[in-house]
Parts: sequence; C-alpha cells; structure tokens
Amino acid sequence: MERTRIGNEYQDIKAAAIGVETLRKVEMTDRVMARVRELGPQRSPRGIRFVSKTAAFSGMLVMLLLVTVTAYAASEYIQIRNKAGEVKVQHVPKDPRPVEPAPYYQYASKLMDFAKPGELIAYFVRGEKLPEGAKSALQYTMKELRLTDYSAFLEEMKKWKIPVLPKEAGGYVFESGRITPGSPSEKEYDNHPLYRQTLDELIAEARQDTSRNLFMKAIPWNKVSFFDSIYTKQGAVINIAVSFLGGSNIQVYQETNNTPEKLKVEGREIVYNLVSRPDLKPGFSYHYLNWYNEQQDAYYTVSTYGDRELPKQKVLDLAGELIRGGL
Repeated sequence: MERTRIGNEYQDIKAAAIGVETLRKVEMTDRVMARVRELGPQRSPRGIRFVSKTAAFSGMLVMLLLVTVTAYAASEYIQIRNKAGEVKVQHVPKDPRPVEPAPYYQYASKLMDFAKPGELIAYFVRGEKLPEGAKSALQYTMKELRLTDYSAFLEEMKKWKIPVLPKEAGGYVFESGRITPGSPSEKEYDNHPLYRQTLDELIAEARQDTSRNLFMKAIPWNKVSFFDSIYTKQGAVINIAVSFLGGSNIQVYQETNNTPEKLKVEGREIVYNLVSRPDLKPGFSYHYLNWYNEQQDAYYTVSTYGDRELPKQKVLDLAGELIRGGL
C-alpha cells in the first residue's frame, strides 16, 4: 500500500495570522504546498503534499494539508485504523533530513501560466532528475478550479461524485470552493495508452526544440484529488478540506508546538490539534480538526481563522454537524 505523507499542514498560518490573503498550497503550502507556487489568492492556512510513488505531483498540490509531530514515544503516536485494523493515519516524528527541492519548483510558474483552471498538465523536463519513486519521465501537475457560486460548486461535486460540502456550516455561509484534478495511478498509466502516447509526443517535441527543457500538455482527467470550501461570518472563516487517499495511508509529521488529542465525535475518531506559535506573535495559537472517512477513503481537515476563531467545543460541534451530514 502506498503512503501519503503530510507535513507542515499549516505552513501558511503565518499569512493568516497577519492578514495576508495568500496561501499555498497544498495546499500545497510549507509542504507540497510549501505551495509549489501560489495558484491564486487564498485565505486558508493549509498545505499538503503526497509522496506516494504514483502521485508525486498530485501530492505537490496536496502539500496543502500537512501537520507536524515530534517528541512523543512511538507508542504514544496517534493512529487511526480502518475496520480491518489497517493504519490509515499515523502521527510520526518529523524527518530530520533536509528535503531537496523537486525540479518542479523552478518550472512551477511556467506550468501554472500554461494551465487553465481545472486542468491536469502532463509534462516532461529534459535533463532533470526524476522525483523519488517516479515510474515514468512523464510528470503531472494540476491547477485548481475555484468557484464562488455554490450552485456551480454543487454541480461540480455531483459531476465527480464526491462528498457534497454544505452551503452553510455552523451558521457560516459559503464563500468559495476549489476542486483539484487527480493524476493517473500506476495502474491507469500501465493500462491506458494516452499517457505513453503523451510522453512520446513531448519527447519528440523536445528533440525538435533544443531551446528549452520544459514540454507540457493538458490531458483529460477522471478523478478529484483534493477539494475544499471556505465559509465566512462577520469576519470569521471556516475551511473544510478533503483529500482522497486512493488506497494509501497518511503519515503526519508532528512538531513540538502541536498538541494533538484523539477524541470521538458522532462515533468517528477525531484528531483535535492545538498549535502554539509564539514565534509568530506573543500568545498566538490556532486549532483545527482532522478525521478519516473509511467509506470515502478521504481525509478531512476543518480549520477556523480570521477576525474571530471558534472555541474548541464549537469546532467539535461543527465536526458533529458535518459528520451527521455524511462527511
């Protein structure tokens, strides 16, 4: 089973804390999202990245959701298991090894300028080392589709048969939603001629044009890797984000400034995270929730920020509302 690592889930919390309207990722954000690049103005302080073999770049855009974990005994690290007893969410010590920037970083702006909202981009970079575990020289990145009309967002959720995020949550009103394409799995790459043909086309183009190293093409996609929605109320903000695991599991890096607590809400295991960040400003802290939905094979994050923040019990009440609603 492949593994998705999540790190620095709130890499962009600093931006939220000082009122800056940018984020990324995945976003992708201190983690694959570090946000490989800003895909556009966002207020959510999240970031995620996937490091599974088949989703090196899906993960990039999913760096937007990571968290960090550090000095607990291994036996005390939080785990969430499915009904079969398999670990789906595992908190682990932070990897002390430095992360080398992926070749994608230097080409991110060109790829995003080329891509239209909601497009999956296949690309080939001449002469660059492939990401760890990459099966092919054909790599992928994606540009999220952002919608501010709930009916249009609802139509997209129904189209892709993904869980429906509500129009209102805890009395907060929908402001915008994002949907991010998913890249093909190893099985799809092996069984569908499109991907091999695309690589052949890009390599042929590279042989003809020696003036550049990046070659790219928009290709069809058939699944969503990540989506989220933002809700507002009198200056306060709630963000609900969903990442599909695709059969993999998640490792969550946890740093000493994050205090996680496993609780149960509506029969579902919830991880409540309280993060203290006096390095950003004295006394500053924030909190958020995570849970795993086995039926959907989806990992949820609910965060609150802005001019006002919901207290712990209100955030747990919101989680209960969302779980009762099918999330």
